[in-house]
Formats: sequence, C-alpha cells, structure tokens
Amino acid sequence: MSYAHTEVAQIAAISSNRCIGKDNELPWHISADLQHFKAMTTKQNDGDADSIQGIVIMGRKTYESMGSKPLPKRVSFIISTQLDYAEQKNLTDRDDAYVVHNLDDALTQAASLAHGAHLDTIWVIGGEKVFKDAIMYTDRVELTHVDTEISDGDAFFPELPSDFIAAETSDTQHDEKSGLDFQFVSYRRQG
Repeated sequence: MSYAHTEVAQIAAISSNRCIGKDNELPWHISADLQHFKAMTTKQNDGDADSIQGIVIMGRKTYESMGSKPLPKRVSFIISTQLDYAEQKNLTDRDDAYVVHNLDDALTQAASLAHGAHLDTIWVIGGEKVFKDAIMYTDRVELTHVDTEISDGDAFFPELPSDFIAAETSDTQHDEKSGLDFQFVSYRRQG
C-alpha cells in the first residue's frame, strides 16, 4: 500500500524485547548498524552531487536524539505538535528540514518531494509513536535484530502485523566493541 506510488519503509534497530531507545538514545552503539542505516536511507544519485539522496520522517524526540541536526544528504520531515517548533530550532529557512504537525502531512509532502527528486522510498526512522502510526502505510520494514534484552528501555518498536513476512535475513554478525550479535532482516508486506 504505497503512498502516492512511493514506497514507505521503516528502519530501526530493536532488542529481543523490541526496545529501540532508552533516555532518548539508542541502547547500544553498533557501527555496522549505523552504516547500514546510512546506506539504506541514502541513495547515490548519478551526476548531481548536490541532489537529495534520501527522505526521512521522524518525530521531534528522534530529531533531538540526533543532536537536532538534519541528516546529511537527506531531507528530514520532523513531526511536532509544537506550533513554533520550526522557529525554536531555527528550521524555518532550510531546504533540508521541514517541521510538520502530523504524519499525514509528513507523508504527503515527503511523497511529493520524492517524486520530484526521483526517489522511490520514503524512510520512517522513529520513534515509537511514529513507527506505530505509520505502519498502516508501510510497505517494507528493515530491522536490525540485536541479540540483547533491554530491561529499562522506554521506547519500543510495535509488533509487525501478520501480513509482513521476512523476505531477506543476513548472517548473524558480531560487534566487537559492544560484544553484541545482530542480524539485518528485511520484512515485506504481502498481498
């Protein structure tokens, strides 16, 4: 069920108990996962180095967890119910970050921009509420399954509806620094 002929995909790293965050930060640091995220959400466009290479939608807290800076080479749509959020964060005159006040506006504007930029995917990157609200529009989910349980996490990835099937699974990888094992799994909506 794509949004205006643009694929909507979600991307997250989750623990075995579906935790995605703790104190507005990732509960781990796995550089291979961060590289995977960047590779998935950034598409190399031939020729024009200045062109948009990805579009991401996130909630306000996710944006702030990334240091309140838009991701390089990508356009960020930040969902906030605070009407003056763009002014607060000096985002009013930027062309790489837009503040919107609900998911529908984010998806509509992102789909329009994606079409113009010849991008076929809009990425939903968090947090918990945005993932949950966007699942009905989502075609694909890219999850990094981290083999750990986070008992004191405060943000969780929603259960995937039963029409999502694991289409590709990577080999289990091991992160030396954190000591954690993880796998990349691509889920696609069937039907």
